[in-house]
Amino acid sequence: MFEQQSENLQLHVKQLASAAQQKSEPSAWFEVLYAEAQGDTTHIPWAKLAPHPYLQDWLTNHQPFASQQKALVIGCGLGDDAEALANLGFEVTAFDISPTAIAWCQERFPNSTVNYVVADLFAVPAQWHQAFDFVF
Repeated sequence: MFEQQSENLQLHVKQLASAAQQKSEPSAWFEVLYAEAQGDTTHIPWAKLAPHPYLQDWLTNHQPFASQQKALVIGCGLGDDAEALANLGFEVTAFDISPTAIAWCQERFPNSTVNYVVADLFAVPAQWHQAFDFVF
């Protein structure tokens, strides 16, 4: 049953991506997917509600960090990677192209120190250039 749901979700994501590509808006499908999920993380295929294992491994093996180092999280999704960095003392800016994803982060982590921002990877603010010690 779970396998069938996973296959259906993968097919749906491919359909959304294809439709966005046909409209020459290749990133638009992210917002559609997050909005359709209506707060249900099982509809977001990459939502593990935990930091990415590679990031977690790196963080575990590279401590301690200098305080107030600045980190940028690209395509932050539901915010778990950003929160992991913030919990280690990083000053984190995390962005996603989906306004719904950013609102979801802010809802999940209402007392967070992370600066969650709606932004496009291909049009990042000029003040972000070379402004971070760590980018994930």
